[in-house]
Amino acid sequence: MFRVALPQIFENMEEATVGKWLKSEGDRIEIGAPLCELITEKTTLDLPAESAGILRQIVAPAKAVVPAGFILALIGDENEELPDIEAENAALRARKAPSSEIEAPQLNIAAPTPSAASRIRATPAARRAAKDAGISIEDVAAKFPGKVIGEDDVKAFSA
Repeated sequence: MFRVALPQIFENMEEATVGKWLKSEGDRIEIGAPLCELITEKTTLDLPAESAGILRQIVAPAKAVVPAGFILALIGDENEELPDIEAENAALRARKAPSSEIEAPQLNIAAPTPSAASRIRATPAARRAAKDAGISIEDVAAKFPGKVIGEDDVKAFSA
């Protein structure tokens, strides 16, 4: 059974959002065929299959935000037994989670700096949607603090 894992596409990439799945469970998969869209802070791209077979299970649904290394799907033969991927992914999330014992230093900031916009985590699609709607991505980010802003967040903000 081949595990389709989220690759670390960029050196500093910690996570990505699964866009839409381009294949469905039960589909025959060829090597190099696009499986799903991946949305990172820098780009949106298709994830190609590294193994041929049948898409047996989609583990990460569309719009899921997952860390690098997370098992997204399983490709194998029709009769192969499915492994317990939930345990593997839970262990990965536990390793990637910030330690609660380490306390972040407290910063007293009177006002946001002009470069604060560059630190807003938003997908390229969200930035485009905000620009097209004439909305400031900073305003959207203020409504959804601590979250990677997606296109749906921009739509919810403008509604």
